[in-house]
Amino acid sequence: MPRIFLVVVALLLGVPSAHAAVAVPTSLPPATYPSTYSKQQWITMDDGVKLGATITFPSQTGSAPAPGRFPVILSMTPYGRDGICGCAPATDFAQRGFAVAVVDVRGTGGSQGNLDQNYFSPREARDGYDLVEYLGTQPWSTGKVGMSGGSYVGITQYKTAETDPPHLAAIAPDEALADIYNDAYAPGGIPSLSFDAQYLAVQGGPGLVTPNTDASMVPGTITAKQEQATGKPIAFDYLENPFEDAFYWDRSPITQVSKIRVPVFVEDGWRDAFQAGDIRMFEALEGRRGVPTYLNMGPCTHKGCGGPLAPTDNPPGQDNVEAQEMLFDQRYLMGKKVPTLPRVRLYDQPSNGYIDTSAWPPPEATFTREYLGHGTLGAAGLGTGSITGQPAAGSTASYFTNPSAGFSMSLDEQGTVAISPYVPTDQRLEETQGLTWRTAPVTAPLTLAGPVALHLVASSSATDTDWFAKLADVAPDGSESIVSEGQLRASLRALAPGSTPQEPLQSLTTPQPLVPGRFYDFDIAIPPTAYTFEPGHRLQLRLTSNNLPNGLPGTLDLNLSDPAASPFVPIPPATDTVRFGGPDATSLLLPVRTG
Repeated sequence: MPRIFLVVVALLLGVPSAHAAVAVPTSLPPATYPSTYSKQQWITMDDGVKLGATITFPSQTGSAPAPGRFPVILSMTPYGRDGICGCAPATDFAQRGFAVAVVDVRGTGGSQGNLDQNYFSPREARDGYDLVEYLGTQPWSTGKVGMSGGSYVGITQYKTAETDPPHLAAIAPDEALADIYNDAYAPGGIPSLSFDAQYLAVQGGPGLVTPNTDASMVPGTITAKQEQATGKPIAFDYLENPFEDAFYWDRSPITQVSKIRVPVFVEDGWRDAFQAGDIRMFEALEGRRGVPTYLNMGPCTHKGCGGPLAPTDNPPGQDNVEAQEMLFDQRYLMGKKVPTLPRVRLYDQPSNGYIDTSAWPPPEATFTREYLGHGTLGAAGLGTGSITGQPAAGSTASYFTNPSAGFSMSLDEQGTVAISPYVPTDQRLEETQGLTWRTAPVTAPLTLAGPVALHLVASSSATDTDWFAKLADVAPDGSESIVSEGQLRASLRALAPGSTPQEPLQSLTTPQPLVPGRFYDFDIAIPPTAYTFEPGHRLQLRLTSNNLPNGLPGTLDLNLSDPAASPFVPIPPATDTVRFGGPDATSLLLPVRTG
């Protein structure tokens, strides 16, 4: 009997959990101030550039700040500080005794400067340092500064914390990432076509049309808009760097985690394309001795749950994460004696409850290796196999792929981070693609909680190909719901230092072409999940080599001096072959929760 089903039997026998449930706040604490007061002002950086800021204070009357000193919550945004922002809710925090500062990053909104050094640059990190120190030394400040906000506004927290400003006391990044290249621009070395087209296009746009509105700031605002107009579009910086290099490493939070010395509350959702990177950051931060680090993974997308941008994705029982963040800030910015948050809290899909545990990966997870067997080819050319015990050596299955044949897949999480609504489609729409394997129907609830990895032994008739591995839940009615998906460009298969079988990681720096017909080992990370397969459901893996409109089927290396001469190297049509059995068999490593 395959080991995965032996684990299910253990579940039926009632193996006890090592961690009891932990109570968490379900609502914000009572407001301590009846109103708020806001003002706009400049904050000057060390190089003389002025950044536009809106500061919101607790207030008794709404016409002036309340007397006293307050801890400060800082958010740095490119989206317009009085617009969509992605920042901490100023009213909620100010009415509970915090001052809230929202600042346009240089080159956007009401701030001077331009984007020539790009977002997340060392220059921007230095701006974060200057902002924290300014806010921490004002007469109305207690000297304790925290940071809050999501996506871009979360990444700036990591980058600021790496500069170690003395007055920074805690950060709470939401929907951030670890590695700008691997988590965003080109996951697994494959440029994320729809994500890049949307994300790079919208960056800076909202900020450019959101000026300062305070009359005293008008002359400086005119200067800001003139300087913003002189910047180089940031898309060029990415297109000039098709592989992982110093450009990305200088901007990626994961490269300098050891410099972050403050408590961190990491927040994200399973349907966010950045969740794997956010969890990598949590893992790295966990290694700091004596510095508290917390993780909350909910069920939502990058833009949240529900309409209009995730209209089909709004499951019940979700945490009030803002209330948890408020508790975190009360402890580390106000010094209040409040309940401690769970170290790791994971929303279990689709059972709609939470798992509280002590670390990542969850200690209750047993990594179980399941081997992919060879099945029969259906009439449509679909390879249907099984996930089972180790098969006999020497079996293979092949499929033909033409990556440039046109759109063949639905938008994935990566493609819906920016503008497109997230609508997880029935994966049966893609059943004619590649090869598919399934387990037998499970007879008891089967929970995966942790990272998933595919060890693929395969060859191609071409010198390069792409691998897309999609994990799905097959219901008794045959519908296929996506659980998680990973990808890798075959020529960028070289593993990076620190890679493990449970969480493989490639260096993504130097392409190594394939020898056509030769078999290679590929280790593909499928982003982590917490997901329960109900009785009667099957676990499915589908492997394809094209994923339009999500992955760009080739590499573009932009030559700014002669853009028309910029080479685009396409991924060629190919027959790709998977090998089963033997001592180095194709297999799936699953984190099965045993308690």
